[in-house]
Amino acid sequence: MKRLSERLDWFARSLGGIGVAALAVIVAWVVFSRYALGVTPRWSEELPRLILVWVTFIGIISGFARGSHFEAGITDLIVRPGRFREAIRRLATLASVIFLIVLLVTGWQITGFTWHHATTALNLPGGLFYLCLPVGAALSLIAIFSGRIGK
Repeated sequence: MKRLSERLDWFARSLGGIGVAALAVIVAWVVFSRYALGVTPRWSEELPRLILVWVTFIGIISGFARGSHFEAGITDLIVRPGRFREAIRRLATLASVIFLIVLLVTGWQITGFTWHHATTALNLPGGLFYLCLPVGAALSLIAIFSGRIGK
């Protein structure tokens, strides 16, 4: 099971890197075309925003797969090793699982409500912006459980 968590981490980091690179290229093109060519592409706000939200919610998978999302290293500085630190980690994991379940359910509902609305510039389904919520939450839950079982 630990291997599944590692693969999810690799997938999230790879896809995130591609997304950030694409975002950088797109923003550079928009700035160049706006100021050098005097023309702003119709999709100049919509496409970067879509990529940014997807990169963000794919990125949370890596944090959960590595077990570093909730604590950010602060727990180790404040609390001595032992039962209390382990209890805090378990509580943080439980809070994360509850949050991700809520995000999965509500994200799926919002995606369904907005799927048939078309975006202004690209004419894509509006729910595409919200689909990253249930996808990121579901894969993060898999990463949490596969990482915890493997330990």
